[in-house]
Amino acid sequence: MLTLVHAQSIRHFYRKDRRLSAPAWPRWAGTALLLAAALLYWLTLDNGLRPGELEGGDLITHQYAQVQARPGNAPGYPLFTMGGWLWFHGLRTAAHWLGITPNPISLLSSYSTLWALLSLWLLYRILLHCTRSPRRPAGDWPLAWLLCAFYAVTYFFWYYATTSEQYTSAIAHTLAILYVYLLWRDNSQFTIHHSPFTILLLLSFLSGLSLAHMITVALIVPPLLAALLWQEPQLLRRPGLILGAVLAAALPLLSYVYVYMRGAAHPEWWGVGDWVTAQDWFWSFVGTAQGQDELSWGLAPGAAFFANGFPELIWQELSIPLLAVGLLGIGFLEKRLRLVVGGTLALYALLCWVDRFGNWFQVILPAYPLLLVGVAAAADKMRQGEWRLEIGDWGLGKKRRNDSDPNTEYAIRNPQSAIRWGVWALLVMLILWRTLASLPAADSRDRPGDTALDRPALLLDQPLPEDAALFAAKDDALGLDYLMQIGGIRPGLRVVDKSAANERLAEGKRLLVTADAAALLLGELTVAPPQAHGWSADWVELLPAGATQTRQPVVVLDKLLGDGIVLRGFTVADTAGADAAGAGGNGLDVLLFWSVMNGFTPANWSISLRAAGDGAAAQQDSPGPVLGLRPFASLEAGQTIVDAYRLDAQADTDELLLILYRAKEGGFENLVEETLWVGDSE
Repeated sequence: MLTLVHAQSIRHFYRKDRRLSAPAWPRWAGTALLLAAALLYWLTLDNGLRPGELEGGDLITHQYAQVQARPGNAPGYPLFTMGGWLWFHGLRTAAHWLGITPNPISLLSSYSTLWALLSLWLLYRILLHCTRSPRRPAGDWPLAWLLCAFYAVTYFFWYYATTSEQYTSAIAHTLAILYVYLLWRDNSQFTIHHSPFTILLLLSFLSGLSLAHMITVALIVPPLLAALLWQEPQLLRRPGLILGAVLAAALPLLSYVYVYMRGAAHPEWWGVGDWVTAQDWFWSFVGTAQGQDELSWGLAPGAAFFANGFPELIWQELSIPLLAVGLLGIGFLEKRLRLVVGGTLALYALLCWVDRFGNWFQVILPAYPLLLVGVAAAADKMRQGEWRLEIGDWGLGKKRRNDSDPNTEYAIRNPQSAIRWGVWALLVMLILWRTLASLPAADSRDRPGDTALDRPALLLDQPLPEDAALFAAKDDALGLDYLMQIGGIRPGLRVVDKSAANERLAEGKRLLVTADAAALLLGELTVAPPQAHGWSADWVELLPAGATQTRQPVVVLDKLLGDGIVLRGFTVADTAGADAAGAGGNGLDVLLFWSVMNGFTPANWSISLRAAGDGAAAQQDSPGPVLGLRPFASLEAGQTIVDAYRLDAQADTDELLLILYRAKEGGFENLVEETLWVGDSE
């Protein structure tokens, strides 16, 4: 019994000793790499949208998909989308618990950052694996660290690590396949021992995952399969293993059940097409007709290959020397790994030769880390090589012959060390060069052109009915919908198109339309002409014909101004929204309430409202009530209409000047000049 306990103690000691003796620097260096990259990407994380980006494209499509759990671009990217949905809503819920309101654009973009950090970790592990030797069983971690740091600041990787697209996930996916292959090749272990059979099933699953993610990731599978059979040809004689691998590869296809169910529940997401049933839409969607067209030979194959295509962009980012070293280094890899890496790059090049449209980014980004694997192999080969320098009677080095010999030979004592330091210095310079070159375009935070949501935010940042339907011009409508659907701002409101606006008015419900789109919509409605009232300086309220306007002025005047025009009263309030008043910052929103006396048909007088003493900036003119949509001559007796204005007035403004006027030959004719005391409405 004592002997058994003693033996177990010895085994425990040696296990503990091995753990303590394992080098810690690679782990700490890898952690530092990820923390530095995470900080860099956080400081440059996307937090705004440019005009035009809301109209479509991968970036905005993936954002809606991840927020609403809807299929993304064909064939839907189901696993990527479901993961993004969990990431977005999980983090936003956690932030709300902490009393934080996160920027939804940054939150969505951070999902790409997550995949970018995973890519860097996988690349670091692969480089360590490929540079192992008896003297360095953990691999050459300084070389791996510097190569990963260089890749982290290449433009495309950096940009897509800070914006909400799927490319960094494809890089991580590709590198995960390569890393698991290395584990299988070397019969390696995880935290606990796993048999090569289990690792092979994981490799099959990762390979099949491309069917539910980015199809171009599957380009690594043919050379991978060839390398597997090269090393273990007897795998073909094990039908059970083949069946298990096929099932593991097909398992991700089950995620398309999600695509079908979500699409069937929301036909409004189907897009443009003529589909009778959800099944028709589903098979058309997953068939990726657009992708098939892009892969056809009919789009001038090879035309983009040498004109800002696949090779040129790589050597622009990696530099020609590093690209050459990477290609050379692939030849130094172990023969089966050489087949996997070189064969994958060859298939990437072939795809881009056929057609780069829509697919080249998908393969150019994973090509970079594969080339860096070649760079690591070349640097490792140089470090391990035997170099000797003969310089006659002079120079640095250790003397190997007698001083009296005129042909004394000198040799550098430790050439490997010199080469290693030289490589590190070169990589540091490349990292600095690439960082400075990439930063201006890769920095997505606070870009001056990110103004697409500024006006829509202003339109929402004011008192609006909680259940209102909104109509706006295209750019404003897209921005409003984005803020409501993705930003979670005023979710009870909804944006409608022209058809839905007609239906709403026909049902006797009111509609709010932006001031600049009101005239256009009124000209295209097919229902009875609605009543137009100013809701604010930004919004016009449309009420169905026969409906009654119920708002009342704060200050009641009921004053006849002339020509039968009566000012029922007015309401003055500080402008809603921090930026609504412009540079002055103390704007006033004014509502004027008009009516016409019985028996009068007034002329179409224009209106000028001014903040007394505040200059021309604090003035707004209108051709008539409600931006001229309700001229005085069209008003019916007893009907009260609301007219809205915004003045860039100072905080101490206490009176407004109202002028009714009309143009006449040689100048203008004023009907009345009326002073409105702002203090009366407080």
